[in-house]
Amino acid sequence: MEIGDHVEIGFLAIVQGRTIRIGRHSSVGTMSYLSCETIEMGEDAKIREQVYVGGPQLPESRFALGSRTIILQLTSINPTKPVIIGDDTGIGGHCLIFTHGVWLSGLEGYSVTYQPVTLGKSVWLPWRVFVMPGSTIGDGTVIGANSLVSGSIPPNSLAVGSPAKVIRSAPEFPTKLSESERAALVETIMAEFDRLLWLRHGGALGEGVEPERGDTVLAEAALSRETLATFRNRRVYWLDLGSKTRSRDGSPLTEEVALFLGRYGVRLVRDASE
Repeated sequence: MEIGDHVEIGFLAIVQGRTIRIGRHSSVGTMSYLSCETIEMGEDAKIREQVYVGGPQLPESRFALGSRTIILQLTSINPTKPVIIGDDTGIGGHCLIFTHGVWLSGLEGYSVTYQPVTLGKSVWLPWRVFVMPGSTIGDGTVIGANSLVSGSIPPNSLAVGSPAKVIRSAPEFPTKLSESERAALVETIMAEFDRLLWLRHGGALGEGVEPERGDTVLAEAALSRETLATFRNRRVYWLDLGSKTRSRDGSPLTEEVALFLGRYGVRLVRDASE
């Protein structure tokens, strides 16, 4: 068992398996139940209240949840065969993910299905999505609420219905923002926060403004290696929208802003440097 720093396991939650690895800043909500041969959770992964992960187990049974993911309440996942969920993926409440379908005898002609399920990176399943055994959902794909997924859904698609069918795909989906539209959205997102040192796109901090230890810097454009090295040495925290990274640790303000950005689907990878 490996449990990283700042992990939270909620009241009456159960996590059991032969191999368990939970990354830093991850959490399992109150009264959730996780039981599988192998359980893996990346950094900043969140399982909310009353989530069920379990069922019949085989030696290869595996539940792997990527970094910065979330599974909302009352979702049920059956990892008899491996269930692999990529980084930055969100699963809404009351969703169902199954890797096996069998009850009546295969000797009498009824179907027996045991197949893994794979969800790519940055996938979004809203509430009440049912994912059938053997399904694969590509990176950046959104599934409509109350849909049933059976088979393969390609990357960067919007699929809805029962069974789910692609109705939009790249390059029309997702919508690409211009620099001005992106800058306007960042300004809207950050309107509530007036305690940040804000590096606007292509700009710099105001004259005479030098981040001090414990400050939080929000940068729209990717920070240079030299700037990042300076921030690390000074223990300045940062949120870098351009490179989708953030400082390894943070103040309560840093964490608050990162959580708030998540409301807009913006997730940042923690700095790996010591």
